[in-house]
Parts: sequence; structure tokens; C-alpha cells
Amino acid sequence: MMQAIPSFRWNAALLAATLMLVSACGGGGGSAADDPTATTADTTSTTTTSTTSTTQAAPSLSLTGVAATGVPLLGATVRVVDSIGAPVSFLDASGALANSGTTSPADGAYRLVLATGSPRVPLFIQVAGIDATGAPVVLHSLLQTATLPMVANVTPTTNATVALLLGANPKTVFADAINNASSIALLGNATAVTAASDLVKTIIKTNLTDAKITDSKKLDFFQDAAFAANKSGLDAALEGLRIQIVKSAGGRDLLQFSNKFNLLGVTETSLDLATAKTELSMTTGGSVAKAIVSGKATTSATKSMANLGTLDNLSVDLNKLFAVNAAASDFIASNKIGATYLHNGRDRQYLADKFEGYATNDYQLSKIQVLGCAVNPIPTAGCSKFLISALVMDKSGQHAEVFSDVAVPPASATASWVLAGNGLSADYAVYPAAYASYNFDGSLTTGSSANPGYGVQVVIAPPAGDTTSRIVQIPSGYSIQFAYCNSSTFCVKTLSTVNPVATGELQDMLAQPLTVGALGNLDAAAGAKYQVSLSGSTTLSPVYLPAEVPRELSNAPFPMLNGLAAKPLTKTDITASTGLTLSWEDWAAANPDMHVFLARTLVTSATSFVYSDATLPVVTGTGIKIPKLTIPSGFVPIRYQVWLGAQDSLGRRYFSQFSAVP
Repeated sequence: MMQAIPSFRWNAALLAATLMLVSACGGGGGSAADDPTATTADTTSTTTTSTTSTTQAAPSLSLTGVAATGVPLLGATVRVVDSIGAPVSFLDASGALANSGTTSPADGAYRLVLATGSPRVPLFIQVAGIDATGAPVVLHSLLQTATLPMVANVTPTTNATVALLLGANPKTVFADAINNASSIALLGNATAVTAASDLVKTIIKTNLTDAKITDSKKLDFFQDAAFAANKSGLDAALEGLRIQIVKSAGGRDLLQFSNKFNLLGVTETSLDLATAKTELSMTTGGSVAKAIVSGKATTSATKSMANLGTLDNLSVDLNKLFAVNAAASDFIASNKIGATYLHNGRDRQYLADKFEGYATNDYQLSKIQVLGCAVNPIPTAGCSKFLISALVMDKSGQHAEVFSDVAVPPASATASWVLAGNGLSADYAVYPAAYASYNFDGSLTTGSSANPGYGVQVVIAPPAGDTTSRIVQIPSGYSIQFAYCNSSTFCVKTLSTVNPVATGELQDMLAQPLTVGALGNLDAAAGAKYQVSLSGSTTLSPVYLPAEVPRELSNAPFPMLNGLAAKPLTKTDITASTGLTLSWEDWAAANPDMHVFLARTLVTSATSFVYSDATLPVVTGTGIKIPKLTIPSGFVPIRYQVWLGAQDSLGRRYFSQFSAVP
């Protein structure tokens, strides 16, 4: 069974399908010297945003740590606020003040030189970056005292502990830190920190045992100076865990833990964060365990974890071939690609050619992240194949793209990991999605009963030349046909005798209720199983919804362009000979755990459409330039549009459509 893991594929996703729902409805151990993928790159961070050029005398305090999720967070932004919620300043290499730093592109380590020798503690730390899937990650940590050495590692377990102390998603508190000083103060309560950490250790005890951590009392999530992202110790435990914060149906923040090798949507332990804070704030008689609303502990991942310690050897071996400019034939001869390799319809030669391109461009792979089981995700049985992902890095340490595949563990002590592919004939994925339609001035359009709206986006992207229709069976039992529509992705087929024609409009993404039947709660749930088959075939390829479909949309994080109220878009902007430059800086600052993956201009006529897509990097930042959109001779526009698409860390997609008529 294939699980749909959040990724930033667009695959011409405006032309992919979205199923509309009509019911109402996320140590210790080891050092960098033990890391087989370590490089000679400087592991000291550099501050990135100067606030003044004033040079300061060098103080004696430095804050250090490692940010990791089972793989290091490379080039991530580090920010810190103090006990009253005020930003903490640092000194960059030139001695100038700066308000943020970055983690190392080699191992996720950071070092920040404080601009003051007496910071107001506790310190509240945020790291925002991407993991090896390209997914946005925002994690938090704390430092209780300014006693040397000042170490604050940042991982999903520190984020979980901080969440229990704050009683809310740490991202929300950090975004308005100056007004949350009373909550931040609890981060300095040693008794509360210990109680919260101990509860997390109790919940994940089996996973810690799997990682050969025999005495969890000695495990320090925050200040273990020996912690490294090397698939041993706590880092190995993180590889087997899924930790996330979600909203309950009543709007309360829930902290959830589960075995990563279980099915998506399976939550083994869930805690109410507000209750946790209440219990931790009590002077006497408090019990943070009262915050548990379901389950008691995560299940063992020992069967799946057995060989993960050697997984990074796969990227090491491939990187050696990239470094010597190996040809496609060399990669096939290396036996790193299985003889029967097939992945999303692409064969062994396709991957070998791709690797040759990496070698030509002097690329390297980051450490490999494990996403879960590729088949039979049953924790007690262990994985026979693993979904994996790695960042593709250029010589400067920048993220060029994301490499994802399926790997098979070694069958013996002398064997090695092999890329096997997922065995699918096409790239299949499903995403929880929401959309909103705006005017060019940023106001919501009127006249529609479903604006904003929500649904499930189905991406079916076969290799070139494959035009065979697919049938998608949804969890509630209905089936929908998708067909070739002159696009790289298939569209919903609403008429049995006529193939769809892509229009570039929103209707290409929708399966209307009258044609597919009612789609409801089963189809919207996290882990919902969608089964895809070729027309005329009984072979089913399951894919899973990575998160619940967002349905409370009044405050949904739809991507928004800067300054539209003061300076609305115009049709001239869209057709400008220089292209269209877009900025979403304010939205990005408010949503550090989201990533824009689509920026498109689109003009439609009565019979056709033209569009232009920006080529978005793995890390898109706060703006992009869309290339010039060419209007053909005789083309009569009837609508002008700009699209933005963004995805959060859970795999939920939010689309904003800005449109106007001539």
C-alpha cells in the first residue's frame, strides 16, 4: 500500500482534480565525527537579517544547538525571543546586530553570539525551514538559564514539550510573543519543564527503547551537547515517530503522537494542550497526564528500525558517483538501482539518466529522511520497503530540488540499500485542499455559495504518452473517472463518451456532486484511502490523504499578495512584456510553516486559455517573477487570473485565485 506523503509537487495541479465534499462537515547519542555524510562545510551559523550596522563589543555568551527531525534542518532560520517576548539580537560575523541566524547547510547545527551578556531568560527559540521532503517545518525549543554552555537543541520532542508548557501551538505563541509573556514565563519553571519532558518520554518510551536508549531519565531533549542528526540515539527515535499539532473539531489544540510506520491518520496518543498548561501551572496537585484524551503510548517500530542506521550509506555511495561525474551506465552498474525498478511510471534508465544530470550539475544528496512504509504499513510486521526523500544540493549548499523514491533494506550484513521504486504506473497523490476566489483588490468575490470552499485534490500524472483513463474509488464507495485532457495531469471525466478538455479554469479541479455522488466525512478524514486503477484493470493502487480536509475556513491561511488594497492587480500587469512580479512577504511572515508551490498567470477566452507558470525553487521565499504571458493573435480574453498555491507541514493545500473580467 502506498501512502501519500506531503510533497510540493504541482504537476500542473491547476489542471488536476479536486473532489468537492458536500457534507458539513508532525539523546543523545553520536557525534558529527560518526556521521558518514558529514562534509567539511562550516557548521557555524551566520546571522541573516541586520537591523543596524552598529558594531558591538563581542559578548561572551553564545547559544548553540542542532535542529533536526530525524534529518538535520539545513539552512533553516533561527529566531529567539526572551522572557517578555522581545526579540533577542545577535552579532553577525562583522559585529553588526542581527535578529536571526541560520543552521548549517551541513548538519543543522547553529551558533548565535548574543548581543548582550545578560539575556532575560527563559529564551524561547524558533527554527523555521524545510525537511528532506521539501515540506515546511517550524519547531521550537527553550533555554531556562544563561549558564554556560548554552545549548538548545530543536526537535519534534522539544516542540512537543514546549507545546505542553504553553498550552497552545508554539508557532501561534511565538508569532505574538510580546503579548504572551505570561505563557513564555512557564518555560523557565524547571519543575514544569521536567514534568512535561517526562510525559513525552513516557508516551514514546517504546520508541526510545527501539533506539537503544535504556535510561530515559538521563535523556535531555534540550541541552544534550552530543546530539547529532545521525540516525542514532534520540535521532533514531525521531525517525520512527510522527508528532504533530492539530485543531480539534471544537477548535482546541491537540498534540498527537504516533508510530511513523503506521497508516497515516492513525493517532496513538492525543493530548489537549490547554489542559496540559493548566495542570503544569498548578503549584500543587497538578498532573499533566490528565491532558491525555486518547491512547497512552506509541507502538514499537523496532521491526522497521532495524536497518535504518545504514540508510545514509545509500546517499554517501551515490554522492561519490556524482562527485566523479559518473554516467548513467555507471549508476546502473553500481547496483544502487534495482533491476526491476519502476517509480511513478519511470524505469531504471530514466533514474540513471536523472542521476547523470545530478553528476553533471555537481549536485549532492542530503541525508535521507524516512517517511514511512511503502507497502504494508503494519508496525508489528515492519517495512519491507521504505518511502524516502532527500534534498538535492548544489555546490553552494542551496536546495536544487527534492528527490523521493522507495528503498529496500539490505538482505544481509554484506548487502546494501537499493532503490526499488514504488511499482506504480503513474504518479498518484491526494491532498486535502481549500480554495478562495478574490477580486484583483484582494476582496472575496461574491455570487458563489462556496467561497471559500474545500475538497480533495487528486493528482494523476502518468509518464508521457500514457493516455489510459484511471478510475478513482473514494472511501465512501463512489468511483470517479479521470482521463487525458491535453495536460500532464488527468482531469475529471464528467461525460462517459467524451474526454475532458483542460480549460485552465477552476472547473478542471472539481468533481461536481451531481456527477460523482455525495462525498462526505469518510473522504475528508486524515488517512482516507483512495484507490486508483487503470480502466479495465482490477489492480488497485492505494494512496492516503495525509491530513483532514480543512473545513473551518474563516481564518484559513490562503496565500495573499502584498498591497492589493492600495494597488490592485490589473489586466495590464498580467500581460506585461516584462512578466509579473509577485510578493507575499506579509503572508509568509504570518505563516512560517507554509510554502508557496504555485504561482501562475492565466487568461481565458470563450474557447481556450493561455497561462504562464513561475519555476519555483524548493525554498520560495517571499516572492517570485512569473515569465511573460503571450496572448496569441486573434485571442479575445474574457477573464484574467493570478493563482497562488501553498502547502502546510501536514500536507494541506490552500489555493488563492485572483480574477477580473475585461
